[in-house]
Amino acid sequence: MPLPSPAPTSRFTSLLRCAALLYGSLVCAPCAAAADSNLEFNGGTKGWQTVLDGVMGGLSTGRIAAGEGGTLRFTGELSLENNGGFSQIRTAVAEDTFTGATGLVLRVKGDGRTYQCDIRSSRMRLMAGGYQRNFPTKAGEWTEVEIPFDQCVANSFGQRVRNAPELDAASIESVGITLADKKEGPFAIEIDWIRPMGGAATAQPSANSLAAVATNANLTTLLALVKAAEIEFPKDAKLTIFAPTNEAFAKLPAEKVEFLTSAKGKSTLQAILKHHVVAQSLESPVVLERRRLKALSGQSLDVDPTALTVDGARLVATDVAFDGGLVHVIDSVMLPELRTIEEVVAEDERFATLRAAIDAAGLGAQLGARNPGPWTVLAPSNEAFKAIPADALQSLLQDRPALTAVLAAHVLPTAIRRDEMLAQGSARTLLGDGIVKFALESGAITVDGARIEIADIEAANGVVHVIDRVLPARSATASGASGDAASSESASPQQRARQAAAILELAIDRGVPRFNAGDVSSCAALYELAIASVVLLGDNAISASTKSDLTKALEQGAKHDDAAERAWIYRRAMDRAMEALLASDA
Repeated sequence: MPLPSPAPTSRFTSLLRCAALLYGSLVCAPCAAAADSNLEFNGGTKGWQTVLDGVMGGLSTGRIAAGEGGTLRFTGELSLENNGGFSQIRTAVAEDTFTGATGLVLRVKGDGRTYQCDIRSSRMRLMAGGYQRNFPTKAGEWTEVEIPFDQCVANSFGQRVRNAPELDAASIESVGITLADKKEGPFAIEIDWIRPMGGAATAQPSANSLAAVATNANLTTLLALVKAAEIEFPKDAKLTIFAPTNEAFAKLPAEKVEFLTSAKGKSTLQAILKHHVVAQSLESPVVLERRRLKALSGQSLDVDPTALTVDGARLVATDVAFDGGLVHVIDSVMLPELRTIEEVVAEDERFATLRAAIDAAGLGAQLGARNPGPWTVLAPSNEAFKAIPADALQSLLQDRPALTAVLAAHVLPTAIRRDEMLAQGSARTLLGDGIVKFALESGAITVDGARIEIADIEAANGVVHVIDRVLPARSATASGASGDAASSESASPQQRARQAAAILELAIDRGVPRFNAGDVSSCAALYELAIASVVLLGDNAISASTKSDLTKALEQGAKHDDAAERAWIYRRAMDRAMEALLASDA
C-alpha cells in the first residue's frame, strides 16, 4: 500500500511550525548565537567546577549534576557559619569567545532565591571576586535572564572596586553562577544554556530549520499546547515527531483541552506531547518495519504496517525533513497511559491479592506518582497467589519484613518490555542481590520459570507483566513464597542487621550512578524504598536510634519537592545507619 505524500496545505505548514516549536532549540530568538560561543550541557557538565566558602573556613556545600534533557543542576546548602556564605560554580572559556557580544542570556529554573552571574576578565583579575550582576529566579519556572556587560559591577571580597574599567567582552576568561544571598538553607538552580547576546554574537536561524520554514504559518491548537507545556526535548538528538492535525485536537473535549492548558494539567500535557516524539530520525519505511517504537514518554508506540497506523493514529503525510529530523503527520492524538503502577494495580481485579500484599507491606506509594521510575513489576495474578497454601499466605501477609522481601523480588529498577527480555537475558531485582533470568520455554517467555501471561501493561512510571506464579524472595528474611513462605522471625539479630546493611549498600551502589547521570528522581525513589524496607525489618535489625533517624529522614524527604534534596537527605541518613550497623557488627 503506497504511503501518503505531504501536501503544501495551510494545515500542514501550520503543523511544521508547531513541530519547530516542539524542537525548542530551533526557535528563532534574538539571543541565539553561534554554537561555539554557547555554553550548553548536551554533552554533560565537563569543565564546570564548584568553588565553596570552605577555602575560607565556611561550611556551605555545592554539587553539580547533569539534568534531564541536557541541563546543569547546581544544588547544595548555604551556611553562614565560620563567616562563610557562598557557593559557586564556574567554567573557563577561551578569550575572544564572547567578542562582539554586549552581554549574556541565561535560561534558568531556580528556587526563588537571588543568584549572581560572576564573570572574570584577564584584564583585571580580582581576589575572591569578579564582574558581577544579581538576578532573581522564580521557583520552579524557566526564565531567561539578561546580563548586560555594561551593568556588571567589579567586586572583590564583597566590596565594589573603585574606578574599575567596564567589562571587555573579548577579555572574558571564565563564567560562573554564585549564591551569596546571606540566607541559610538548601538551594537548587538548573541551567539550560548560557549564550551571548547582541553585536556580532547574534545569528539568524538556518534556512533549513523548521523555524524558517514555518515563519508564515498560522499558529494552531498544538502550538498553544506546546507553549503551555514549556516542554524540553533533547537538543542535539535527531527526532521523529508524530504531529497531530488541528482536526485531531478538535476531537478532544473542550474541558480536557482546558485542563491540559491549566497549571494543574501541565505535567499531563507534557507527558502527552512527549508521547508524540521518538529520539531518532526514522523514515516511514523504517517506522513500519519496527512494529514498536519507544517514545520520549517512556512508553511504547505500536505500529501496524497494514493499517498505516502508529498507536492507532493513521499516517496522513510522511517524511518531511527538517534540521532536527523528520515529521510524520497523524490524524489523531496519541494518549499515553497516565496512571501510575500503583493505580494500575489498584484498579485491576486481576491483581486483587497483589494489591492486598502491597497495602500490607505499605509499598503502594513507592510505585506511585512521586516515584517516576521507571520500574518493571512482575505481577503475580490472583491464581498465582492461590497456589500458596492459605495459612502460609496469611502468615506472609502478616510478616511485613518477609512480605517486603518477597515483593522486592518482583520489582526491577528499570523498564523492560517483552521484546527486550530474551536479548537482555537477566535483570537484577530492586533490593537484595537477586537476579531474575528470562528464557523461552514451550513458545512462551518465562522469568525464573514463571510464565508471562500478559505482557507490557503500560503505566506512567513503568511497565507491568502478569506472571503465573509468585517468585521466591531474594533475601534471608523470606525463603520462597512459592512454597512455605518462611517467617523472618527465625533470623538472628546479626543476620537481620547484615541484611539491613546489604539493602542500604546495594541501594547506594545503584543510586549513585543514577544521580550522577542526572536521574535524581529515580535515585531518590530507590533510596526511599531502601530506607522504608530497612525500617520494616524491625528492632531486631537496627537500633531504636537508627530507626528513629531513618524514619525522620523519610518524613523530611517527603516535605521536599526537589528530588536532589530528597536524595541527599536520604543518603546522609543511610550513611549514618551504615556506620551504626557496621559498628554493631564489629
